Amino acid sequence: MLSSYGLGKFLLIASSFLLLCTAQQGQQSPASTPPPATQSQTPGAESSQGLPTAPALKVTTRMVVVDAIVTDNSGKPVTGLKATDFEIRENGHPQAIKAFGSREPAQRGGKPFTPRVLPPGVFTNIPDINPEDGPPTVVLVDALNTQLKDQPYLHDQFLRYLKNIGPHRNVAIYTLGSRLRLVQDFTSDPKLLQEALKRVSLHSSPLNQDPNSQSDLDFADDDPTLANVTQSLKDFQAEQNSFLMDMRVRTTVDALKELGRNVAGYPGRKNLIWLSGAFPFYIGADTELTNPFVSQRVYGEQIQEAATVLADSQVAVYPVDARGLVGSFMPDASERVTLGRNPGAALQTRISKASADLSSSHDAMNEIAKETGGRAFYNRNDIDRAIALSVDDGSSYYTLGYYPDNKNWDGKFRKLEVKVAEKGLHVRHRRGYFATALSVPVAANDKAAHREFTAAMALEAPSATGLRFVARVNPPAKEEPQVVVNFAVDPQSVLFEAAEDGLRHAAIDFVTLAFDRKGKLVASQTNVATTNLKPETYARVMASRLSFPQKITLAPGKYMLKLGVYDQKTRLIGTVSASVEVPAD
Repeated sequence: MLSSYGLGKFLLIASSFLLLCTAQQGQQSPASTPPPATQSQTPGAESSQGLPTAPALKVTTRMVVVDAIVTDNSGKPVTGLKATDFEIRENGHPQAIKAFGSREPAQRGGKPFTPRVLPPGVFTNIPDINPEDGPPTVVLVDALNTQLKDQPYLHDQFLRYLKNIGPHRNVAIYTLGSRLRLVQDFTSDPKLLQEALKRVSLHSSPLNQDPNSQSDLDFADDDPTLANVTQSLKDFQAEQNSFLMDMRVRTTVDALKELGRNVAGYPGRKNLIWLSGAFPFYIGADTELTNPFVSQRVYGEQIQEAATVLADSQVAVYPVDARGLVGSFMPDASERVTLGRNPGAALQTRISKASADLSSSHDAMNEIAKETGGRAFYNRNDIDRAIALSVDDGSSYYTLGYYPDNKNWDGKFRKLEVKVAEKGLHVRHRRGYFATALSVPVAANDKAAHREFTAAMALEAPSATGLRFVARVNPPAKEEPQVVVNFAVDPQSVLFEAAEDGLRHAAIDFVTLAFDRKGKLVASQTNVATTNLKPETYARVMASRLSFPQKITLAPGKYMLKLGVYDQKTRLIGTVSASVEVPAD
């Protein structure tokens, strides 16, 4: 999916507008009272006083945005360049730069930042960080792909970096185990980050067992029966390992895509520092198996899938090898190894496989870094320094926007080239994008799309910011016995398609999930809102916000809510956690 970002800001303006909207009611739990299956509603606009504002995220434009880092021969960032210093090509064809901006490292001693304070009952997924503290940086501590023996050193190095980070850095910490978890949301407070990391425990994943801990299946016996049994066991173990690897890759890719959706609404370039061990790009054939190709894998397509979502969200990936400097592949005294009847050949096979696995993991790091405009760090023990270099590298960049001359959005990959006029300078940027149409209708049986939205709506899932909105949650009152959730969506984030009938069409899911104090889902409400806007109505909507009221029946008590908005045409997702207390009668 091609996500395009406009430049500028929008304000949530208090004004009334008319919107023809057909709401198709979704299913409720038995705890709620279902309204009629179909109803017509005319949502209005609430006052924006006290509500947050956000930079405009325009998905209706065809602008392609490219972030570029320019360095000299010594690797230092080059600042002060102008749009006329750049040339951008798409599939070899020059493009006219229509938007240009630059970002330089944060300056110390800037204006004090006061976090916003929302009115009671108001919740939002609109980002709230100090833009003067530098680009948002996510550090992902990957326990899924990092051996347990490498995690203590990784934690020590990360903590060492945090103790020297100083203020004026927007940093968030995520972990990846069986799923993606947010440990600390964006903050520039080093103490909060240090305390958050101390809460992260070491984790050994059943999907990532050390291959060197698995004894080589062999017997010092020439009995053909034993040899057949040994071969069958080897084949079975290889199949099991391949299955676990497939699951590990799928979990990792889904987590990276989820992370991209979570930070999509933050304006500008974001940096993802991925602290991880081995994540393979490919796995070669194994000649020791009956079928040498049963364990062969190439994960380039999965890596491209994750890289596309991240790049579309303007996230540059900086993989850092948690293993540090990898030394000899010879087994040491701590490893239990059986080399069988031919130890020399077995040892050589073991070393060759370990070397190939290391090369494959480095290839994967290089690939996702190049696809997103980041940089990979490996074969170094100063992991804290690698983290610092990653943050510094992503703190100074240029943003270029252009409207492609090729208007055929055929879904094919288009290669990007960015050059500067001055000799001796180096430019790094994402390698290209897929020219997918902005409108990608979601079929009812599109399992991938529904899985992504379902995962984003989990109670413990971090807020997704791709589709930004504000919600006011009103508990039951004398005149209204139900809980009312008034959604107010940033219209700049929604795709209103122009049709031959002269109207603007959109299709948006509004979802409210209610959980009790134990985290059990007790009620839900889903509405699908479709719009058919005349030009004058569309203009009023774009100057205000897209409002939608949703009602849900809850028994007396305290509830945690998960509010979600989903654009069916672009698959952009917005979610936020909320709460409400329903008083007893």
